[in-house]
Amino acid sequence: DRWGLVIADVSGKGVPAALFMALSRTLIRASTLVNADPALSIAHANRMIYEDSKSNMFVTLFYAVLDSRAMTLDYVNAGHNPPFLLQGEASTVRLLKARGVALGVLDDVDLQSVKVDLHPGDVLVLYTDGVTEAINSKEEEWGEERLYAVITQNRHRPAAEIMAAILAAITAHAGDTPQFDDITLMILRAV
Repeated sequence: DRWGLVIADVSGKGVPAALFMALSRTLIRASTLVNADPALSIAHANRMIYEDSKSNMFVTLFYAVLDSRAMTLDYVNAGHNPPFLLQGEASTVRLLKARGVALGVLDDVDLQSVKVDLHPGDVLVLYTDGVTEAINSKEEEWGEERLYAVITQNRHRPAAEIMAAILAAITAHAGDTPQFDDITLMILRAV
Protein backbone atom coordinates (compact mmCIF):
# COMPACT_ATOMS: atom_id res chain seq x y z
CA ASP A 1 0.00 0.00 0.00
CA ARG A 2 3.06 2.27 -0.15
CA TRP A 3 4.31 3.74 -3.41
CA GLY A 4 7.49 5.70 -4.09
CA LEU A 5 6.97 8.62 -6.47
CA VAL A 6 9.83 10.57 -7.98
CA ILE A 7 10.21 13.27 -10.58
CA ALA A 8 13.59 14.76 -11.32
CA ASP A 9 15.42 16.99 -13.78
CA VAL A 10 19.13 17.10 -14.52
CA SER A 11 21.09 20.23 -15.37
CA GLY A 12 22.62 20.24 -18.81
CA LYS A 13 21.73 18.53 -22.06
CA GLY A 14 22.95 15.71 -24.24
CA VAL A 15 24.78 12.49 -23.48
CA PRO A 16 26.66 13.74 -20.36
CA ALA A 17 23.38 14.86 -18.75
CA ALA A 18 21.67 11.59 -19.69
CA LEU A 19 24.49 9.56 -18.14
CA PHE A 20 24.44 11.70 -14.98
CA MET A 21 20.68 11.21 -14.68
CA ALA A 22 21.03 7.45 -15.19
CA LEU A 23 23.61 7.30 -12.40
CA SER A 24 21.45 9.48 -10.14
CA ARG A 25 18.36 7.37 -10.82
CA THR A 26 20.19 4.19 -9.85
CA LEU A 27 21.57 5.71 -6.63
CA ILE A 28 18.19 7.19 -5.67
CA ARG A 29 16.40 3.90 -6.31
CA ALA A 30 18.95 1.96 -4.24
CA SER A 31 18.73 4.44 -1.35
CA THR A 32 14.95 4.50 -1.23
CA LEU A 33 14.71 0.70 -1.21
CA VAL A 34 16.89 0.56 1.91
CA ASN A 35 15.40 3.45 3.90
CA ALA A 36 11.67 4.24 4.11
CA ASP A 37 12.20 7.80 5.41
CA PRO A 38 12.18 10.17 2.41
CA ALA A 39 14.62 12.71 3.88
CA LEU A 40 17.16 10.13 5.03
CA SER A 41 17.02 8.09 1.83
CA ILE A 42 17.44 11.11 -0.47
CA ALA A 43 20.22 12.58 1.72
CA HIS A 44 22.03 9.25 1.42
CA ALA A 45 21.57 9.23 -2.35
CA ASN A 46 22.88 12.80 -2.48
CA ARG A 47 26.12 11.82 -0.75
CA MET A 48 26.75 9.12 -3.36
CA ILE A 49 25.79 11.41 -6.25
CA TYR A 50 28.10 14.13 -4.90
CA GLU A 51 31.00 11.69 -4.55
CA ASP A 52 30.59 10.51 -8.16
CA SER A 53 29.95 13.96 -9.64
CA LYS A 54 32.96 15.52 -11.28
CA SER A 55 30.98 17.43 -13.89
CA ASN A 56 29.34 20.25 -11.89
CA MET A 57 25.95 18.84 -12.86
CA PHE A 58 23.09 18.56 -10.41
CA VAL A 59 19.65 16.99 -10.18
CA THR A 60 16.50 18.62 -8.86
CA LEU A 61 14.12 16.08 -7.39
CA PHE A 62 10.76 15.68 -5.72
CA TYR A 63 10.41 12.34 -3.93
CA ALA A 64 7.33 11.16 -2.05
CA VAL A 65 6.01 8.05 -0.39
CA LEU A 66 2.30 7.66 -0.99
CA ASP A 67 0.50 5.51 1.56
CA SER A 68 -2.70 4.58 -0.26
CA ARG A 69 -4.27 2.99 2.83
CA ALA A 70 -3.60 5.88 5.24
CA MET A 71 -4.10 8.44 2.42
CA THR A 72 -0.91 10.32 3.27
CA LEU A 73 1.99 11.65 1.24
CA ASP A 74 5.43 12.01 2.89
CA TYR A 75 7.74 14.04 0.68
CA VAL A 76 11.01 15.90 0.26
CA ASN A 77 11.79 18.52 -2.32
CA ALA A 78 15.42 18.86 -3.42
CA GLY A 79 15.23 22.08 -5.41
CA HIS A 80 12.51 20.87 -7.80
CA ASN A 81 9.44 22.81 -8.97
CA PRO A 82 6.92 22.38 -6.14
CA PRO A 83 4.08 20.11 -7.28
CA PHE A 84 0.55 21.47 -7.22
CA LEU A 85 -1.99 19.93 -4.83
CA LEU A 86 -5.65 20.85 -5.23
CA GLN A 87 -7.54 19.62 -2.19
CA GLY A 88 -11.27 19.02 -2.12
CA GLU A 89 -13.34 21.75 -3.69
CA ALA A 90 -10.99 24.57 -2.67
CA SER A 91 -10.09 26.94 -5.47
CA THR A 92 -6.59 27.45 -4.14
CA VAL A 93 -3.61 25.29 -4.91
CA ARG A 94 -1.09 24.18 -2.33
CA LEU A 95 2.51 24.15 -3.51
CA LEU A 96 4.38 21.20 -2.02
CA LYS A 97 7.46 23.05 -0.89
CA ALA A 98 10.08 21.86 1.56
CA ARG A 99 13.57 22.93 2.60
CA GLY A 100 16.20 21.35 0.37
CA VAL A 101 18.74 21.93 -2.39
CA ALA A 102 19.46 20.12 -5.63
CA LEU A 103 21.33 16.84 -5.38
CA GLY A 104 25.04 16.71 -6.21
CA VAL A 105 25.76 20.32 -5.20
CA LEU A 106 26.81 19.76 -1.58
CA ASP A 107 28.15 16.72 0.22
CA ASP A 108 25.65 16.99 3.06
CA VAL A 109 22.14 18.31 2.44
CA ASP A 110 19.49 19.20 5.00
CA LEU A 111 16.20 17.99 3.55
CA GLN A 112 12.89 18.71 5.23
CA SER A 113 10.37 15.87 5.26
CA VAL A 114 6.73 16.99 5.06
CA LYS A 115 3.56 14.92 5.44
CA VAL A 116 0.20 15.86 3.95
CA ASP A 117 -3.14 14.13 4.27
CA LEU A 118 -4.98 13.31 1.07
CA HIS A 119 -8.74 13.10 0.58
CA PRO A 120 -10.95 11.76 -2.21
CA GLY A 121 -10.99 14.21 -5.11
CA ASP A 122 -7.55 15.70 -4.39
CA VAL A 123 -5.40 16.22 -7.48
CA LEU A 124 -1.60 16.14 -7.34
CA VAL A 125 0.42 17.40 -10.31
CA LEU A 126 4.18 16.82 -10.49
CA TYR A 127 6.02 18.37 -13.43
CA THR A 128 9.38 19.43 -14.79
CA ASP A 129 10.19 23.02 -15.74
CA GLY A 130 9.74 22.19 -19.43
CA VAL A 131 5.99 22.30 -18.77
CA THR A 132 5.83 25.86 -17.46
CA GLU A 133 8.75 27.16 -19.55
CA ALA A 134 7.30 26.06 -22.91
CA ILE A 135 7.39 29.17 -25.12
CA ASN A 136 5.41 30.43 -28.08
CA SER A 137 6.58 32.43 -31.12
CA LYS A 138 6.63 35.62 -29.01
CA GLU A 139 8.91 33.84 -26.49
CA GLU A 140 6.19 33.98 -23.83
CA GLU A 141 6.37 31.14 -21.32
CA TRP A 142 3.28 29.04 -20.71
CA GLY A 143 3.72 29.57 -16.97
CA GLU A 144 2.36 28.33 -13.67
CA GLU A 145 -0.83 30.38 -13.94
CA ARG A 146 -1.91 28.58 -17.11
CA LEU A 147 -0.99 25.22 -15.59
CA TYR A 148 -3.08 26.03 -12.53
CA ALA A 149 -6.02 27.13 -14.68
CA VAL A 150 -6.04 23.90 -16.72
CA ILE A 151 -5.77 21.75 -13.59
CA THR A 152 -8.63 23.66 -11.91
CA GLN A 153 -10.88 23.46 -14.98
CA ASN A 154 -10.31 19.71 -15.28
CA ARG A 155 -10.04 18.69 -11.62
CA HIS A 156 -13.08 16.37 -11.70
CA ARG A 157 -11.81 14.39 -14.68
CA PRO A 158 -9.64 11.25 -14.48
CA ALA A 159 -5.87 11.78 -14.16
CA ALA A 160 -5.21 10.71 -17.78
CA GLU A 161 -7.69 13.30 -19.05
CA ILE A 162 -6.16 16.04 -16.86
CA MET A 163 -2.77 15.17 -18.35
CA ALA A 164 -4.16 15.23 -21.90
CA ALA A 165 -5.74 18.65 -21.25
CA ILE A 166 -2.43 20.05 -19.96
CA LEU A 167 -0.47 18.69 -22.94
CA ALA A 168 -3.07 20.04 -25.39
CA ALA A 169 -2.91 23.49 -23.78
CA ILE A 170 0.90 23.52 -23.94
CA THR A 171 0.81 22.49 -27.60
CA ALA A 172 -1.76 25.19 -28.40
CA HIS A 173 0.36 27.80 -26.62
CA ALA A 174 3.64 26.79 -28.29
CA GLY A 175 2.21 26.43 -31.80
CA ASP A 176 5.09 25.78 -34.21
CA THR A 177 7.78 26.87 -31.74
CA PRO A 178 10.18 23.96 -31.16
CA GLN A 179 10.33 22.43 -27.71
CA PHE A 180 13.67 23.24 -26.04
CA ASP A 181 13.26 21.26 -22.82
CA ASP A 182 11.70 17.99 -21.77
CA ILE A 183 8.09 17.92 -20.67
CA THR A 184 7.41 15.45 -17.89
CA LEU A 185 4.16 15.17 -15.96
CA MET A 186 2.79 12.86 -13.27
CA ILE A 187 -0.83 13.29 -12.21
CA LEU A 188 -2.52 11.56 -9.27
CA ARG A 189 -6.19 11.86 -8.41
CA ALA A 190 -7.24 10.50 -5.03
CA VAL A 191 -10.35 8.35 -5.06
